[in-house]
Amino acid sequence: MDMDDDDFMGEIEFDLSPDQQKIVSRAITLASESKVDGDEFMKTNPLISIMQWWEENGAEIGKSSQSPEVTLAEVCRQFILAHEKP
Repeated sequence: MDMDDDDFMGEIEFDLSPDQQKIVSRAITLASESKVDGDEFMKTNPLISIMQWWEENGAEIGKSSQSPEVTLAEVCRQFILAHEKP
């Protein structure tokens, strides 16, 4: 697959608070430990998989004008709620 320079955003850095870091880390761990058979992409690219899940299922989260850090933490919190066993 050919990728133009526009297709790759490069590194993205977030200035997360300690609480946001915990939520994001927990969501990434949960996604990377996915029990879905054949879902190697989620295991190797868990944050991208979380964001794809948000695109498909996150209408209630919305795409507001909140900071990227707040949005990322909320998306990860919703991902955890949807996927973690009680």
